[in-house]
Amino acid sequence: MKPWTREDTKEWIIQLENRIEDIDYYLKETTRWCEDNFVYDDKTVFMCSFLTCLWVCHMRNEIISYKELLEILGLEHMYTGEDSIYNLGPQLKNVEHEDLLKLIVRRLDDF
Repeated sequence: MKPWTREDTKEWIIQLENRIEDIDYYLKETTRWCEDNFVYDDKTVFMCSFLTCLWVCHMRNEIISYKELLEILGLEHMYTGEDSIYNLGPQLKNVEHEDLLKLIVRRLDDF
């Protein structure tokens, strides 16, 4: 294994910035989509936002933890217990973002 260099640190920071920008962009798109589709239920909007973060990380081939998800969504106060890695699962691997949102809304409407 080669030693960690200054260039490695720069690349890591660039990737982190890109990740934050991607998540921010898609969370804004999620909000816009919810408003355009008259989705105002807090639980549904939360699930759309939560799964959007998972979807972005999946598309970037990155992992994300539950604690990190709550921090991104500004809900770190809800974190209790052990942290774990979250992912979309195989059934949602190739789903487009808008299709994911439609699926969430349909599923939650069924309950």
